[in-house]
Amino acid sequence: MRKFFTSVFAIFLVLALSAQSPQKLSYQAIVRNQAGKLLQNTGVGIRLSILQGSASGTVAYTETHQAVTNANGLVSVEIGGGTTSGNFAGINWANGPYFLKSETDPAGGTNYSISGVSQLLSVPYALHAQTAANAFSGDYNDLTNKPVTDGSETRVQAGTNISVTGTGTTAAPYVINSTGTGSNLPAPVTLTSSQTWTVPAAVSKIKVELWGGAGGGGGAGAYSYSYNLNNGGFGGGGGYAQQEITVAPDQQFYVLIGSGGYAGSNAWYSYPGYYGDSDGSNGGDTWFGIFKAAGGNGGKRGSYSLYTVNGNPGTANIGAVTGYASNPQTNILDMFVGLVRTYLSDRFLSSKAGKGGSLQGYSSGPYSPTSGEAGAAVITFLE
Repeated sequence: MRKFFTSVFAIFLVLALSAQSPQKLSYQAIVRNQAGKLLQNTGVGIRLSILQGSASGTVAYTETHQAVTNANGLVSVEIGGGTTSGNFAGINWANGPYFLKSETDPAGGTNYSISGVSQLLSVPYALHAQTAANAFSGDYNDLTNKPVTDGSETRVQAGTNISVTGTGTTAAPYVINSTGTGSNLPAPVTLTSSQTWTVPAAVSKIKVELWGGAGGGGGAGAYSYSYNLNNGGFGGGGGYAQQEITVAPDQQFYVLIGSGGYAGSNAWYSYPGYYGDSDGSNGGDTWFGIFKAAGGNGGKRGSYSLYTVNGNPGTANIGAVTGYASNPQTNILDMFVGLVRTYLSDRFLSSKAGKGGSLQGYSSGPYSPTSGEAGAAVITFLE
């Protein structure tokens, strides 16, 4: 038994030089047999349906056609001009999306064995424009729910960092000017030393970011009297705190920048004896007013335990958003409070932790422990 199929050639709105859009759409399809040859000058049966909502949605309209292909296998019909079971002019095109389902009987009857569905895009909605074109008479008084003009309407008035100039909207329109936003704001400020900081003029809101000082690295226990001969621990990274603050020009804040922790020392020998290793010291807290980024603890000396012990990060932070690095060797801020996401775009590193000392012969590179990085404060002007 031979099989046939159709391929859609075009679907478009019929245009006419009249005051009213015609209630018809042109539909064209090319019919081929199983071998891909055109089905020429042959009568075919076609059923066309308009589906609402989806490719398997509710049938809004259906019609059938008896048509004949031309020498090119092309069949042309007008949707809205066939044998119908519905009202084509009654389709509300605003309630789309709509889809066109085509079914074909290549034998010319109603045994439809070929079907396809495609979405109708913008063209048919010109029919909806016909019904909407004259919905408003043009008379303002015919409108319902008109804006209220009893004195309760929206007004423009000056406010913080906003000035309003002008006397009317005809001769001198109102102009709204911002006196402290955008490019007029100062550039962000980075503070690395303790000081009294003063809010600049025309600034009403700032964002403060604080980093505590990191702990110093502990020394290695190579020559300790203890049997625990381990590498020294890394210092803990400084904590992080962020807070937005409403301020006033010339307002002053005391800023304390936490210092980095000192490095411990490896165990060492100096005639006539051996000297034990030592812990790294803690990093200092950084304060801005009542907000704080805690300093990290120093790493423990290698002889402290059976295992190398790193210092704890600064966790006692005060701010709307706080964070710390759980791994001092990467010092990436990965633990947050007051933040719904686990990544902070402003800065993702804590103050750099001091490295622990290492046992000679068991590690490459510098063997002595290092100090922790000092804290800092960054002030960004918002308004």
